[in-house]
Amino acid sequence: MPVLVVTVVAQHPPSSSDQSVTEDLSQGRTFTFTIAPKLPAFIFKLIPLLQPPDEFGNAQSTIRDIEVYRENSKQAFQHLTGCDLKGMVPPGSGAEFFRTVDINFDGYNDIFLETLHGATGNESGCVWLYNPTAEHFEYSKEFSSLSSFSLDPGRKIIFTFATGGMLGLVHNAKEFRVENNHPVIIWSEVQDWDNSKNQLHCIVKERRGTEMAVVRDTWSKLRDDKNPPCDPKSAVQFNPR
Repeated sequence: MPVLVVTVVAQHPPSSSDQSVTEDLSQGRTFTFTIAPKLPAFIFKLIPLLQPPDEFGNAQSTIRDIEVYRENSKQAFQHLTGCDLKGMVPPGSGAEFFRTVDINFDGYNDIFLETLHGATGNESGCVWLYNPTAEHFEYSKEFSSLSSFSLDPGRKIIFTFATGGMLGLVHNAKEFRVENNHPVIIWSEVQDWDNSKNQLHCIVKERRGTEMAVVRDTWSKLRDDKNPPCDPKSAVQFNPR
């Protein structure tokens, strides 16, 4: 199985309008989110890790801490920990890099922070699940490992898609369902280019009981990348964002 590397978007000189291609987080940010209808709003204060702009003037500051407040409270009741904030790269200008999403389909919105983004559209970040019993947010290593995800609330399925090049022909697509608050893979499609054979190779697997079984193993014709055995467009079944 190929290793798909998230490539950081190259930061080019600002346009003629003299705008940074990255978000300026030097002043921090404050977000107010509703986690559930019956809960008070939560306020998230992003504390900046100050960094000077790059040689082209693009903002480089990121985030070093996230404070969480309940509505009308002046005292933070939690700091979001567990995420490697030191590895965060500046989000692209206008990116929705900090947002809520009910990733485990329990009726409570969770928190997502984008920490890496790629030129091919790959995205990865950190997820904190809201625990209604403890009434706070908990970092999830498992959900944080799901890069470039979309949700199908009707089927309660998480779909991930990562491209490794060749305009998406080299890709890794997966579907997960949530069991006992853990993502469980139920389907995968992995397509790679074999340099020794000059062919695309696609393997599709589905969950059968507790194991993933190969249901399709196909190759493209020799040196043919125009008729892939697995079309990435068909793999991307939904993308609500």
